[in-house]
Amino acid sequence: MTFMGLWPEERNFSQASSYRVLAPVISMLCFICVPQSINLFFIWGDFDLMLENLSMANITITISLLKTVAFWSKGRPLKSLVTSMSRDWNTIVSKQDRSTMLDIACTSRSLSRNSVLLVQFVVVMYITLRFFMIRHNGRQLFFPAYFPYNWTNSPSYELTFLAQFVATMYAANTYTAVDTFIAMLVLHTCGQLSNLRRELTGLQAVRRAEFRGKLGNIVRKHEYLNRFAGTIEDSFNKMLLMQMLGCSLQVCVQCLQALTSVIDEANELVIFQFIFLVFYVIYILLQLYLYCYIGERLLIESTKIGYAAYDCNWYNLSPHEARSLMIIMCRTRSPLHISAGGFCSFNRELYSEILKRSVAYMSCIYAVK
Repeated sequence: MTFMGLWPEERNFSQASSYRVLAPVISMLCFICVPQSINLFFIWGDFDLMLENLSMANITITISLLKTVAFWSKGRPLKSLVTSMSRDWNTIVSKQDRSTMLDIACTSRSLSRNSVLLVQFVVVMYITLRFFMIRHNGRQLFFPAYFPYNWTNSPSYELTFLAQFVATMYAANTYTAVDTFIAMLVLHTCGQLSNLRRELTGLQAVRRAEFRGKLGNIVRKHEYLNRFAGTIEDSFNKMLLMQMLGCSLQVCVQCLQALTSVIDEANELVIFQFIFLVFYVIYILLQLYLYCYIGERLLIESTKIGYAAYDCNWYNLSPHEARSLMIIMCRTRSPLHISAGGFCSFNRELYSEILKRSVAYMSCIYAVK
């Protein structure tokens, strides 16, 4: 993320690091997004070529470009979140709390590693597919697109092909890095909520002043985590709306292309193309499921805080002290969540709904074709 200029920091145009993001933005915009969008006008009416244009790169790279700009523009709030995470780790005292946070950190690291490996595997498969197609059909670009020059001659062809490949690598890594970074932030919040729940369940004190001090620390930490999750939601809800709509369209057109490649085409590359599209769809579905998983986990962990207040030994407290717990219980009636533009929360129900709608649209388009 540092290499691509996306690592969270305050953006200052007097610093050279603030301009690193121009390399992925310009490469994705100038060599894939704009040329492929222009190419749509030249292939308009050819269903197969339009489907290939949209499914292979146009939609995916456009989403990656928008995510790059959205993530880069939130450098200041993201830096504050990273600083808060570091402070949380430094203030852990209990071995059980540290064990919980280590489990969360291992999960985040595993998600990041596996997501990067999967997206690199998808890119390698596409590179292999393109070389096979070039071998059978002659010179072709990495992605079919329109350029205002004759790219078929050397060295224009090699340079254009290389530029599209570099833009693809930028897009693939940005697409994955942004998703896993947000997942890391949300999972950190879940781990802190789990520790807070354990602290609240074991709340007990001999003196009233001691109880009020412990409860005050719990309330302050709870509000701190609410603000932490609120910053994530405010920073990315519009980007997540675009991600949800884009993934729905991606699943629709990619599944449709896989279907048409099997039914309508008859060549020796159709099996390899179908396998590539299957892995491509799996990658998109897993990245979308990642948001639904962390969204549902955040909602569940924040709701359990209210149950933890009930599970503590409130019946051994004085009436005044027991009533103080009701404030926490009332606050958890508005659980934390991450949403798509504030319209709907990410959870497993939303994931299944997106899949159903995408398949329904795919069937409708294929019937029209």
